[in-house]
Amino acid sequence: MELHLVPDTNLFFEFKALDQLPWEELGRDPIVLLLTKPVLDEIDRHKKGTGRTRDRALDIFGRFRAMLEAGIGDSEIRSSGPKVVLRRATNVLPDPALKDHLDYEKADEKLIGIVSTLKKQTAGHEVKLFTDDGGPAGMAQDLGVPFKMIDQAWRRPPAETTEAKQIRDLKKIVEIYQSQEPKIAIRCQTADRDGVVTTVGKAATPLIEAEVDELVEALRVKHPLRQDFTPPETKTTTDTWGETKTVEYSTPPEEEIANYRDNLYPKWLDDCRGVLRSVHVGRDEAAPPVVLRWSMSNDGSRPAERVRVEFGTSGPLALHRPRRAKDEDRNGNQTRGLASPEPARHLPPVPKPPAFGQKVTRVLPPAKPAAATGFDISTIRGIDPLGGYAGARSAVERLAMGGALSNPASDAMRRMQDSLAGITRFDDAMRAAMQPIATPRFEPMSVMSPHLLRPPRPPDPEEFYYASWAVDRPVQKGTLTCQLWRHQTGDEIFEFNVLFGRTGDARGVVECTVHADKITEPPQAKVIVERRIEAISMLDIAKAMVDACG
Repeated sequence: MELHLVPDTNLFFEFKALDQLPWEELGRDPIVLLLTKPVLDEIDRHKKGTGRTRDRALDIFGRFRAMLEAGIGDSEIRSSGPKVVLRRATNVLPDPALKDHLDYEKADEKLIGIVSTLKKQTAGHEVKLFTDDGGPAGMAQDLGVPFKMIDQAWRRPPAETTEAKQIRDLKKIVEIYQSQEPKIAIRCQTADRDGVVTTVGKAATPLIEAEVDELVEALRVKHPLRQDFTPPETKTTTDTWGETKTVEYSTPPEEEIANYRDNLYPKWLDDCRGVLRSVHVGRDEAAPPVVLRWSMSNDGSRPAERVRVEFGTSGPLALHRPRRAKDEDRNGNQTRGLASPEPARHLPPVPKPPAFGQKVTRVLPPAKPAAATGFDISTIRGIDPLGGYAGARSAVERLAMGGALSNPASDAMRRMQDSLAGITRFDDAMRAAMQPIATPRFEPMSVMSPHLLRPPRPPDPEEFYYASWAVDRPVQKGTLTCQLWRHQTGDEIFEFNVLFGRTGDARGVVECTVHADKITEPPQAKVIVERRIEAISMLDIAKAMVDACG
């Protein structure tokens, strides 16, 4: 069904242009805007005004004039979705039946009477007063005349004031000036797209007392206290040489049994309990260090002079510039971190019960006489101590090869073998002592190079130098300076660590600001640095230690 709207003057002056309004929100197609004589008269008066109201009046009146010249009744505003037309309705008069209730000298009330007339004359479509004014809308409702309020979202932005226009013009001047300044781009390569750097550590949680009791009981079952000390039966064995060995066992001394039962075993359980209670010590997994890598470039059309790059923190954070190879430590000090305690990896060894007493009896078989070989053992006497030990060793070896020492059980063979080993050791020691002493070498004294006497090279004006930023020391603020930063020369990279000022979860902000001559507004960039600590259980590790305890 067609929707015919009789708009008041506000639709043409206070809201967006007709072709820019979201007509589809009304849910009708087509929509006809009826241009009545009271509204046209008001538009005609505004043609002589000023500002954007005059512009709107000229636009609407121009449409009306074009319809008159073309002899047509409609002017298309929107061709489809929905179709919207502006139609002349200047010959419609107010409803005489409402003249006692309305003052037709007033334009708004005259519009209500015109809507009432159109409602009675037309059929097959709906007619409504289209207004933004609550007064006419309330009066139409009281008289039973249909109306529709104009959506406030359709309003156009308020008119620009003189002050706002001046501000806009000044902004254009500033933009022109800034376009001729150095243009510094700051990027933190370490941060994600949301500007956040996150590191995660793990904290080992101690076992609860119930878990410790359960593990100690498992140890007690696995390695119970020995109660029975009845000695085993006597054992007799004979080896391949015919020697007979008899072992008789006896009960351990009562004091050793008491010490094992009352001291060693209970102390072992207590020691295991202490290890299990501290199994978490030294097992924390520190969060990876946070390294911020900043990339900066001068993308403008001018070089930047007397540049100062500032990094600062807020929250529990500190900046740390690590020592490089080129950095000097005037005092010769080296920064050393505190060593973490070593975690317990094994439980104390299980105490051994007292050993049974042993009485060992050996019975050797009868010795068999060995045949003489004719070697005179007296030839070994009187050998030169420096040059003849090799001959003595050779003589002993010949004696053994000749069969005189062929019986392994022979006491003579054992004594001769000991003599051979002693001769060999002494011979080796004497040869080492007689080695010539190495003569020390002396290097010629180096001569100081002439270039070492030259004065130090002056600072490079195009290089960045650290200023008031101590090395290997946490600081809240660090700066770098450069005398001349040329434009379009690639990226400058600045890298440093971020430390957390407290344990556990922590979160803070690192901000970078660049100051330089001829930069109106210093560029800035911020990143959020956070650390999260996740808890890890020690129960599986403790169980593995119990299983490995043997």
